[in-house]
Amino acid sequence: MHVVSHYLSLTPFRRLLKEYTRICESYYDAMCRPEPDRLEAIDLGRRGIHNEAAELLRERLSAKVNIDNDTARRLFTLIYALLARNVQYRILSS
Repeated sequence: MHVVSHYLSLTPFRRLLKEYTRICESYYDAMCRPEPDRLEAIDLGRRGIHNEAAELLRERLSAKVNIDNDTARRLFTLIYALLARNVQYRILSS
């Protein structure tokens, strides 16, 4: 079995990860007082940040691998979930 590793600095993603964290928190807070227009606006913002992060991920990995937009979105979701679970305080500090 052949295993390949690719290293990727998350520093260029810091701003997007912070924004994504904040907008997800806003969405969960808004769910307590469901206002469809507000939830839709927050979700549009969340999708925009997610798309921007996926595009940055594609750019940063382009010299090593080619991935489509859907895969880049899923990979960003995985990165976010792992960071939020294990080191959220690092993302939000600074």
